[in-house]
Amino acid sequence: MPAPTSALLPRLHALVPRGRVFSSPAQLAGYASDALGYKSYTPDAVVLPADAEELAAFMQGARSLGVPVILRGAGTSLSGGPVAAQGGVVVHTSSLKAIRSISPDGFWCEVECGVPLNTLDAALKPHGLFYPPDPSSGPVCTLGGNVATNAGGAHCFRYGVTSNYVLGVEALLLDGSLHRFGGPAGGRGHWREDWKRFMIGSEGTLAAFTRFWLRLLPLPEKVWTFRATYPDLRSIEAAIHGLVAHSAYPAAIEMLDPRAVTIVENSPMAVGLPRDSFLLLTEIDGPAPLVDARVEPIAEILRSTGSNDVAFSDQDHLRQKLWKARKAAGGLLGQISPDFLVQDAVIPKRALADILQFLYDEADAASIPAVNLFHAGDGNLHPNFLFDSRKPGDLEKVELISARLMQRVLDAGGTLSGEHGIGNDKAAYMPLVFGPDSLRLQWAVPAAFNPAHQLNPLKVLTARRFTP
Repeated sequence: MPAPTSALLPRLHALVPRGRVFSSPAQLAGYASDALGYKSYTPDAVVLPADAEELAAFMQGARSLGVPVILRGAGTSLSGGPVAAQGGVVVHTSSLKAIRSISPDGFWCEVECGVPLNTLDAALKPHGLFYPPDPSSGPVCTLGGNVATNAGGAHCFRYGVTSNYVLGVEALLLDGSLHRFGGPAGGRGHWREDWKRFMIGSEGTLAAFTRFWLRLLPLPEKVWTFRATYPDLRSIEAAIHGLVAHSAYPAAIEMLDPRAVTIVENSPMAVGLPRDSFLLLTEIDGPAPLVDARVEPIAEILRSTGSNDVAFSDQDHLRQKLWKARKAAGGLLGQISPDFLVQDAVIPKRALADILQFLYDEADAASIPAVNLFHAGDGNLHPNFLFDSRKPGDLEKVELISARLMQRVLDAGGTLSGEHGIGNDKAAYMPLVFGPDSLRLQWAVPAAFNPAHQLNPLKVLTARRFTP
């Protein structure tokens, strides 16, 4: 049985003497959920190790605590990942926030797990470099959480997701032993154990991350940003297909529905968009002569597929304004609804209009507003369902719509997650995708690293329960 909190706290103070231990109800409430929000699980305690050495000391003693251990970064995840679904201790790694080195010649950097994404990009910019993954929570989300969920972002259509940029992972196993998987030498030299693919996307079930070696790219010489509005789903789907097939190969292709546009235009982020239209935001970048030559062909695709409102610019301040509005749109939902659920699924682009219409029909029939803003280029849907968990029946309606949506996504040839991970929000859907043999193999990986499933139980696979 888990240790009572009264007996647990002195042991935690002994393991993290320079760090902090939180145990009051007010303190624990801040760690009861991630950005998914509507499901809440109060941990028994929260610890904030002062540095990597103290995190290692905690991990060495963690098994003897007899409670689950949940690693957590900024808590911006949207799948119910870093929460104490079975109680236990949440380990907040925000103090591990050093950018240890940047190698402009080698195009890599070494960073600790608690570095916020945008902090890294600000440090790279003077070197003429950037780190491409760009989830919307960039100002606050940490690299540890990005690696744990294999985060993507708006520009992943061209540049790829987190796994394309992780050269190496340093991680602590549950016995406190430190391991490096990969590294800047690409798995050679002192980084021979190149098992980093096990770690990326592992959602806290295998180990505690301490630092990473990340691949970097040169900043593009020039960027053109386009926005176009469309009257309906079919025309904007045609525009997306046209952009995807064009040799210009846009860096990003984003879509906002009229409800999302209206929310943006009713906020301080307003950029003058028509409120009754679907919005397409796309971007091309690269050497100046090349991208300049591609501007008119891209604009023609947008016009020929049904837009009478196409605008484009190479001015950085306008670009930043548009992207700020796009990335803030999801957060603005919290200002207009007591609760909202953000889903995450990937569909073939040929099914985009059909799936979205199905979603609207289901949500409207249940009187649950649905708002869509997502990475259209790679078919990564992020439907938002607005509801009030205090209202009887609302939560059940949202969960039923989510279940029907996931089945429809799978029937269309899609899959459960593009970048948010499975967590405990979508673990119940895993058998819809994977057969018994595949599920046994997926069970075997965390069981090899963590036989009792003490690390982040009840996540990814519903049967992963900690048994002391």
